[in-house]
Amino acid sequence: MLGARIIALRGGAKNRGPLLLRLHGHPRPYLTPKLIVDASIGLPNNGTNHRKFSSNQVAPPQQRALTTTTKPEAERLREIEDEDGPPIEEQNRPKPPGRVDRLPEKYPDLWRYLSKQEQDDELWMDRAGPALAYRWGWGRHQGEAWKGEALRDVPSYHKDFDWAAPAMTLAALMRSPSDEWTKDEWCLARGIACNTSSRLPILTAQLLLRRDAYLGARAHKHTPLARYLEDTVSWNARMEQLRSSKGITEQDITSWLWILSCKNSDLQVERFFHSNCRKPFFLLQAMFATNQLYANPKSFMSLVQYISDNYVHRHRPESEDARQLSQSRGRDMTWWHFNGVLHRLVWHTRDSWPSAVTAVAQLVVDYINTVSDEPSKGYSSHAIRSFIFNKALQCFSWEARVRPLANMPYNWAAQRQVLGIAASFDPPLIPDKESYRSVQKVLAGLPKNKGEMKNADRIATTWPPYRQAVDGVDERRHPEEDLSRSSKAGLLAREAGYPVDQIDEGISVLAGSTFGKSPTIQTRGVPLPILSGEASILNMHREWASRIKATRNAREAWRLFQRPPHPDMRPDAQVAAQMMTKLYAQKAALTKGLRPGDIMETFPIHNGNLTTLEIARITPPTPDELYRTLFSQGLRPVGHYLHVLVENASSKKTALSYIQDGPFHGIGDVLYDFTQWDTEAGRAAIGNVDFQLVNAWIAMLCRVHSNKTHYSRHETLFTARFGCGPTAEAISLAHLCQSVRPELLRNDRKPWHTILMALAKKNILHNSRGHGTDHVVLTMDAFLRIYERTLHIQGDDSVLFLALCYMIRKTMRVATFFHGSQFERQRIPRKGRLANLLARAHQRAVQSFANLTTPVEQDSRLFPQDMTRYYMSGLTVYRYMKAMGSCGDGGEMVRVMDWILDGWRSDYFSEETKEPKQNAYQQMMQTFAYFAKVGQHLVEETEMERIQQRLEDLVEHHSCTWAWPSAHRGQGIDDTADLTLASRWADAIAKASAGEAFDEDV
Repeated sequence: MLGARIIALRGGAKNRGPLLLRLHGHPRPYLTPKLIVDASIGLPNNGTNHRKFSSNQVAPPQQRALTTTTKPEAERLREIEDEDGPPIEEQNRPKPPGRVDRLPEKYPDLWRYLSKQEQDDELWMDRAGPALAYRWGWGRHQGEAWKGEALRDVPSYHKDFDWAAPAMTLAALMRSPSDEWTKDEWCLARGIACNTSSRLPILTAQLLLRRDAYLGARAHKHTPLARYLEDTVSWNARMEQLRSSKGITEQDITSWLWILSCKNSDLQVERFFHSNCRKPFFLLQAMFATNQLYANPKSFMSLVQYISDNYVHRHRPESEDARQLSQSRGRDMTWWHFNGVLHRLVWHTRDSWPSAVTAVAQLVVDYINTVSDEPSKGYSSHAIRSFIFNKALQCFSWEARVRPLANMPYNWAAQRQVLGIAASFDPPLIPDKESYRSVQKVLAGLPKNKGEMKNADRIATTWPPYRQAVDGVDERRHPEEDLSRSSKAGLLAREAGYPVDQIDEGISVLAGSTFGKSPTIQTRGVPLPILSGEASILNMHREWASRIKATRNAREAWRLFQRPPHPDMRPDAQVAAQMMTKLYAQKAALTKGLRPGDIMETFPIHNGNLTTLEIARITPPTPDELYRTLFSQGLRPVGHYLHVLVENASSKKTALSYIQDGPFHGIGDVLYDFTQWDTEAGRAAIGNVDFQLVNAWIAMLCRVHSNKTHYSRHETLFTARFGCGPTAEAISLAHLCQSVRPELLRNDRKPWHTILMALAKKNILHNSRGHGTDHVVLTMDAFLRIYERTLHIQGDDSVLFLALCYMIRKTMRVATFFHGSQFERQRIPRKGRLANLLARAHQRAVQSFANLTTPVEQDSRLFPQDMTRYYMSGLTVYRYMKAMGSCGDGGEMVRVMDWILDGWRSDYFSEETKEPKQNAYQQMMQTFAYFAKVGQHLVEETEMERIQQRLEDLVEHHSCTWAWPSAHRGQGIDDTADLTLASRWADAIAKASAGEAFDEDV
């Protein structure tokens, strides 16, 4: 079992067996129920997260043996108190919670930051603690029978806790209340309670158990773990030894518990910097745990700066140098520790702040430069620098969780920073094979540069897509000019002596043409996952799947699907998934600046001079035909293949059939039958479903949603807050899944992105008790509820903001015009309620735009002065401009234009928004044109002239490629509609924002 494996106990073999038996909860003859109760007390937390073992809750097997008593627990505890005198609560009855000006001397630093309840707990423990310790055996010398008869015959009471990561044990114990601990966590808790090591995480965990025991006694809670803790005399002796050897006091450990007990990551950081205690390295690691989520970027920024100041540019933190320590030699954060910190820092940047990866890269550069030239534990300085150098390049290839391709330029900027110092050492730092792969992966996700765009424009329309020569200059071109940046990085790896394998081939396929291989379409994307271990043989199929992905349309993909790399190779799930993706893909809108490989949509098929018979022969099958063929060949839907099928299914029944054809057919019934969601069995089953499959099911529900006016209760879920319909069902499923698995609430944004985008574009929730505009009101209200809840838990991101911009304009158009036409309603029903919702949405949009675009205030050279949290694409800026125009907010439109013009000389706009041949540039020009046409009716003339003059100055003095739209450009239909919306809604939204009353119509 895991508990026996993790808790490896030192000592003789004669003592190890009985103790392991005891740790696993096996009853012993000397552990009678009476003796267990006599040695038991409670276990809550440090006043912030009370940990209670409820007597009416089913305990794990190892707990049941310890909780069986002959009398009710409360009655038995009262009998114990009566034996020795009055109850402890009467002797030390605390005052009601209230703010006071002092605390016992061991808590002076953090006292003013404690809540009322925490202050009351501290005072109670200070008054009642000594009496409790003596009454339960903690105040007697170990030589006496300090644990009474209960522990008289217990062998090997103290054993060393020999697990390599006690900090992880502490984190596991603080993650949830004790009555929710798993069997393995109880084994860890017992093992760490018996330990006598002086390691700081172990002492912190033991103090947690001791403090919880005091507070548990106050509530008469039964805690078997307390019997394993040592007596007060021994504990105080260990604290004194710790103070004399390391300068750490019990007050420091108490402060650490106070910091870690907070469940909010941003508040943890605030407590971390408010406390004047010693801050050991394990505490800093706990702050960067992968389950943390920093909604405030300043929290993450301050921690990175703290690492730079105290561990990179100093050998030991400033708080330790101020004290007399006997162990003050060496560097506190070794190169191996820094590797772990680097992993966690990049984890957080990809989750909540993609642009901050460049600051982490600067931290890596500083650390490599400060590595001592002296060998460390048998490793030379060059080996240590090379290790950190290569690990950084590999970590910086991790794509962001939100809009990974749009944020990929930040990954490349971070890798460039690290690569820039390689030649400054003697010998230089050399990338290994994995580092070359990491660079290739990042380059494959970047937008095309000028040379790559030129190559993409000149490839043949037939297959294979060879490049065609347009003129004599093209005829004399060098073969390397046809290669992309990712392909050239692969050539550098070959020149460095690294052989080509199947993994490299899969990455090179997305890069386009390469020497000795058939050309493919340079496709901007994230390479498919690399398989390892026993599944590494499937990497051959990974290359095949990548070739299917790097095509322009379904016909080219079908051609490669029929031609496997080896004659006898049959398609697997990842190959079938890529083929299905091409068959389901939408047709691309042929706009200027859009090229094959830039987007997921497919491009037109070129028939040339093919006959009708030949066209019919090479035409790919439909998705249903291909699925039946593959299923008849024994390929069952699993993994990403199943997710693609479910997400694109035409109905719930079709999606259910796909799941039932897979190996986990029972899961589909739970997802399909929404009546099971309120049952305990249904909630447990949903908790075990792969969350990616749940996300695919949610996407399917949003896609099959129909805006019809009547639903029956047997075909869809009816809810009080979100109405009825498939989208309402998707909302309820997302809430349920994340309530059963709380970690998804913080880490998985995809279901809410899918739902909010569906509501913002075409889906309208159905109000079973209303009609007409009531459905629009319900939809807008539900959207804002979800948006604000997601914003509170996970913070802003560009996808949520884009959905909000779509939603504002869609709501006004649906309420103002008849069924999507340009005919206005004479009277708008429920206009007052809609105006209040739109005013709320407008306020949220303005605030979110400020949060996403305003550089974070900081005084650090690690973070650039104009660094924003997320990349703002040209489409997002354009949609925000249209939303503000529809609301009639001319002032915000001017602020957006000023921000855009400031971006030409800053780094928060990517190069593709400044390159005329790119699609992002065209979207930016649409923003200028919209402002010029709509803004002239909403913005003062002097402001319009000022904006135009600023743009002309940038063009003249700073080579700006943006231009003011021509005066001959006509006004589009959307421009006219938005002016109508502004005239009908601007005053109502302004009055609703100010809390004023107004007429329901007009």
